[in-house]
Amino acid sequence: MHNDENEEHWTDHAICRGADPDLFFPIGYSAEVLREQMDAAKAVCANCPVKAECLAWALRVGEPDGIWGGTTPEERRYLRRTAEAPARRRLPVIVVRGDASESEHASAA
Repeated sequence: MHNDENEEHWTDHAICRGADPDLFFPIGYSAEVLREQMDAAKAVCANCPVKAECLAWALRVGEPDGIWGGTTPEERRYLRRTAEAPARRRLPVIVVRGDASESEHASAA
């Protein structure tokens, strides 16, 4: 793959560039603190001009941690599952007969 030193990369335009990485890798000690940290990171992502590229990269490489493209690891797992899932099709209807009658059991014995 050709990589020119002068070639721009999407990360060059990310508004999180140079920000404290701890903002995007929240570690909370309670659900409320963790939610606040994630919301703060997502607020930065909401205004980023390369949010889509960031998310696409995180999905492509399977980034397991942090906030990328405005998504949490759980949200990215959901996106990957739904994107990779085969198209659903209707299954045929299967009619299941009831048990054989008592007379059939008696004659078989």
